[in-house]
Amino acid sequence: MVKGGLRLKRELIPAPVQQPDLNLPVAKIWVDSSVYHLDQEFSYLVPVNLSATAQVGALVSIPFNGRDVVGVVIARSSEVSSGLKSISKVIGTIPLLAPEIIQLIADAAKRYAAHPFDLIRSAVPERMASIEKEFIYHPLEQMPNLKPSKPQYLQLPPAKARQELMAKKVADLSRDGGVIVVLPDSREVRSLSRQLDLAGIAHTVLDSHLGKSEYFRNFLSVRTGASNIVIGTRSSIFAPVHNLAHLVIFNEGSEHFYEQRSPGWNVRDIALLRSRSSVAQLHLIGYSPSAEVGRLIDEGWVDFKRTRGKVRVSTISQPHGELIPSRALAPIKSALSSGPVLFLVPLKGYAQAIRCGKCKTISRCECGGAHQKTSANALISCSHCLKAVPSWKCIWCHGDQPSLLSRGIDRHLHEIGLLFPGVPARLSTGDHPITEDVENGIVVTTPSMAPSTSAGYSAVVILEGNRFLNQPDMRSSERVREMYFSHAALAKSGAPVILIQDDGNPISTALSTWNPTVAIHHDLAERAQLSLPPYVRTATLTMEKSEVIRFKNALETAHEEGRLPLTTRILGPISKDERATLILTAAIAESESLVATLHEFMRRRSAAKKPLPTLRIDPYSLSR
Repeated sequence: MVKGGLRLKRELIPAPVQQPDLNLPVAKIWVDSSVYHLDQEFSYLVPVNLSATAQVGALVSIPFNGRDVVGVVIARSSEVSSGLKSISKVIGTIPLLAPEIIQLIADAAKRYAAHPFDLIRSAVPERMASIEKEFIYHPLEQMPNLKPSKPQYLQLPPAKARQELMAKKVADLSRDGGVIVVLPDSREVRSLSRQLDLAGIAHTVLDSHLGKSEYFRNFLSVRTGASNIVIGTRSSIFAPVHNLAHLVIFNEGSEHFYEQRSPGWNVRDIALLRSRSSVAQLHLIGYSPSAEVGRLIDEGWVDFKRTRGKVRVSTISQPHGELIPSRALAPIKSALSSGPVLFLVPLKGYAQAIRCGKCKTISRCECGGAHQKTSANALISCSHCLKAVPSWKCIWCHGDQPSLLSRGIDRHLHEIGLLFPGVPARLSTGDHPITEDVENGIVVTTPSMAPSTSAGYSAVVILEGNRFLNQPDMRSSERVREMYFSHAALAKSGAPVILIQDDGNPISTALSTWNPTVAIHHDLAERAQLSLPPYVRTATLTMEKSEVIRFKNALETAHEEGRLPLTTRILGPISKDERATLILTAAIAESESLVATLHEFMRRRSAAKKPLPTLRIDPYSLSR
């Protein structure tokens, strides 16, 4: 007798082999292989028992390289070849990718030299089986594929509540069919959602700050056709809205519209791709277009619908470095008597730098970090290692009187409070936003964090304008234009807009006439002369320093052999920490060839199991 009794092995009975479907027996599938060069479609047989659910857009499990992986069905075909494996199972009951989105992802993967699944991760939220059970999917009838209308840039007027204007626009557009509105951040989404609720316009929010369950539930509501108006942040540009008629993008040049994950796509370009391949008309709404849209307007690809308006603009310089020159005090005090006044400032914190009051030497910590002061009563400390300095002395002349430089918003609030005693003053920042309407007093804010008012601000004051205007990166001029216009628009009709900065900047004229086109044309002329975006396509490749020279040599060889476009320039490497970046540019007319060649370079390195650089096509900035 065997001690412990008999033990029987569990016998696994293989599932019966299913015959392929006789009607469209082959599925074309994108495979989530996690391997860059395996980005093409693969063919699999569709078993007859899975034919009804293995629809275009469905997620499936398939055998791939000895293991089961996830794929998505992008087409069904009747062309059968020998040696095909079969789909193992269909995942879920709803095909999560609509045919239009599959085409969009194919176009975007080509545009950004990307694996389709890198884009699918942005387009489709994480699946939750328990939520999916709440929905029933039926194929939806599509509208005929009509020729899309020409894209428009709609300039917003001054002294009007933009969210009310946008809500009215959405209501008008929704009469034609589905609408997607993409906004830079959650704050804008919440504000527009409130206006749509007040107007009784049913809509669905696809905001990156929603919880996973709520986001997936909202996504399925759109996918199943239960909702056809979507407002959301970046990824909502991929929303599978049924019979989409209009795409609306607010502030299309915002840095928030650039995806941080690979492949680094941006909303504006995805919207242009989507509008070209569907019936949807693209509406770009804002105060001042980006350089990219400025070029498209000049070349006749986008209609610029300018708004007529006038704004009372005063430019007051700071002859002695004072925060608010004496000339500005009287109009600000007058404005405070009739309503709230908004102050826009460039920096957070209190004092971003310290120097000796005697010899003017900039103060630094022994670790190399800049000394700062985080509040009026705080000790001087290091911005890098945070070490406090209880008894500060200049390391050069040993003076003990520090001078505070580079005012932050907390110091602005302190100094403004001294200038206007008895007037309530509050901060509104990304960390501590004011969410209710402001009716009186002073509001000091950083860009894009200004709270709303019921009747508009009695004055808008832009402090330290030279700091805004003298930012070193290529995007600064277009970013500043949009920022100045959007904050000036918060002033009530006839209220002053005061710019504390040097005289002579054309932004003053642009604001007063509510016309940014002269400044945009000036920027575009400079960029064209210097062969800078948007007149060239750019690509950045970032990798370990040990690899960058070899990679640059390979690119230069390809250029000499004619495998890269003739207009290609290879700049760099630019080193940062342990990595380095190459920048490639080519004329727009040859941009597709540049991207295709880089895509092939990446595929070959991946197939050879060499380290892949981080590739970005047309990144927001070339200097970061």
